[in-house]
Amino acid sequence: MKKLKIFFILPICVLFSCNEDEGEISYADLGANIILNTSSISNLDENHTMEFSIITADDVTVTDMEVVIGTTTVNASLSGDTATFNSSLFGTLNRFKVDDPETSQDESKEKISSVEANTISTLSNGKPYSKDFTVKINKALSLEKGLDAIIYNTTVEDTLIFEAATKSAIIDNISLEWKKGKEGTYAPTMPLGSALNVDGDEIIFANFTDASYGYNLAVKDTLYYRFIATSGTLTDSLETYMPIISQTFETSNKLTLSSDLTKNKLNLDTATFYTDSNTDDGEIKFKSPTGFEKEGTTDIDFVKVGDLSGESDYYNTVEKLYSEKDLLIAKRLYDAGTKATEVSATANGDLYIYRITRVVTKEGEPDTNVTEYGMIKIGDVLTTNGGTTLTEIDIEFGEAEVK
Repeated sequence: MKKLKIFFILPICVLFSCNEDEGEISYADLGANIILNTSSISNLDENHTMEFSIITADDVTVTDMEVVIGTTTVNASLSGDTATFNSSLFGTLNRFKVDDPETSQDESKEKISSVEANTISTLSNGKPYSKDFTVKINKALSLEKGLDAIIYNTTVEDTLIFEAATKSAIIDNISLEWKKGKEGTYAPTMPLGSALNVDGDEIIFANFTDASYGYNLAVKDTLYYRFIATSGTLTDSLETYMPIISQTFETSNKLTLSSDLTKNKLNLDTATFYTDSNTDDGEIKFKSPTGFEKEGTTDIDFVKVGDLSGESDYYNTVEKLYSEKDLLIAKRLYDAGTKATEVSATANGDLYIYRITRVVTKEGEPDTNVTEYGMIKIGDVLTTNGGTTLTEIDIEFGEAEVK
């Protein structure tokens, strides 16, 4: 008998101690506890069986249980050590949906809302037993992997992954709509060329241009997607947005190129200066009177940026173009411009596009050529005479590979 008594009472005490830590009454004194097994459902689960586990002492049983939400009360169905009721008691669940991507880009991790309820149980020992519980309401649709942006015209893949999950509701289909910008009008789209998987799917963006999917979107536009899951007469929607951005160089350097022979050569890749006697590491060098030129056998040349008034508002001045660091625009200007391997004179505000090819060596792999495009923006140009004439050119530059 002693072993049987320990077997039944010990797990009850463990469970009850957790509730006591939460500030609730001691259910050990009652001889019973109710544990909610279904702690969350989706906003499409309006006909789901909610389940409680009933744990009692040897001499106690639960003879009746009511579930109360506001002014509505239903009787739970008792069967052995479980009690069940239907989620229809909660009413319309998709009233909890959040459908504003400007407010939440990461809805995949966000709990949308919850329902507070109460159980009132009748115990065979005559003691009153009431317990509150919470059911979290999640969106059926979520983003497993969102996109901060879509990079324009790149072979590097950007992948958007969505998921659809319910407790028991059957999702009949998932449709997708798109629009241009927040003020656009949604229209149907099938970027995969077929229906989306009702459990979730991934949409891969690669070589995205204004011709992709018929969207006619360019850099600075924003693509909005709205997924709609249908389950019978119920729907859930998930909206997300992805700005279209260009390829850029992420970091830049501000340095001073000098006629001083102890630091007149510069490696653009490492932003390191070298002496005039170093013939191995520099890529460009100071050129008199106020310019620069390619160093040694470096595979580099330059194009001076001219009139930009015909460009879009984002790129119609040197300052705007450099601020945007748009490599696709830089490459286009380079391709259309006159190439030079030396620049004799520069002035504050000048901008040069350069193209450089380096040989990359990795152990155990054949050498490869990597070509990058960059910008050199000229700042102050200062010449001083203190026994020896010294010219210094403030420059800001950065580069990256167009992929």
